[in-house]
Amino acid sequence: MSVSVSEMVARPVRLDDPAERARAVEIVARGIPDIPHLNWLFGDLMSPRLARWFAEIELNPKRTSGVNGAFTGSGELCGVVVWTAPDHVKVPPLPEHVEEGRELVGGNDAFMARFKENSDAEQASVPGADVASVVLAAVAPDYRRSGVLWVALQPLIAEGRRRGLSAVVRAGDRDLADAYIRKFGAVEVGSYTLTDGPTVWVLEWEPAHAQGGRDRGCARGGLSGACSRRTSRWTSAPPKSRCWFRCRSGR
Repeated sequence: MSVSVSEMVARPVRLDDPAERARAVEIVARGIPDIPHLNWLFGDLMSPRLARWFAEIELNPKRTSGVNGAFTGSGELCGVVVWTAPDHVKVPPLPEHVEEGRELVGGNDAFMARFKENSDAEQASVPGADVASVVLAAVAPDYRRSGVLWVALQPLIAEGRRRGLSAVVRAGDRDLADAYIRKFGAVEVGSYTLTDGPTVWVLEWEPAHAQGGRDRGCARGGLSGACSRRTSRWTSAPPKSRCWFRCRSGR
């Protein structure tokens, strides 16, 4: 679909508006199978129902610092970015989502292992403590590759700079990572490769006062003592992840 980015508006998604929230859930659910590390995470379990369940969980306002949207001039939501700030305390999913999670993934040991590996790698990939991190980013299929994602990301980057935080996004597609760098001014600060899965590149926009760069330790401004540029074999032990599927289901 032809769309003019200059005519688009970025603002928070009104999750208390049933219609707007439903549109956001639809966009995220349709995008999840196309996000390489999430497709790897869910593997053979992936289904439209599972993708929608995961979208419902992550679009709980108590689990995020913000949900930004890109809207057309006519008000149609076409891109969604879910993010968290470093001071955000994420609450567990709603009880009904936990119950559904037990049915969908709770008894699958292979999924549990992938969940832990993905969580550990994500946590270890954060370049420092003062980071606003993108949890999920998705664009409606008809609007992809048109600059919509950049529109939805800009409020996060601006908020990060206002608060002195870096903004970090992960891309499981090399072309997308290159687009972040070439078109949108991001800096590649590292990467990790999931077992029998995709490589995920970590991109950062620094706060305005840090444009000169901080000491990160890896080649090409990589993560401080954390990783090898082309592998997920972290040189220091990553923090332990907490899998609520296992903890809450007693597994």
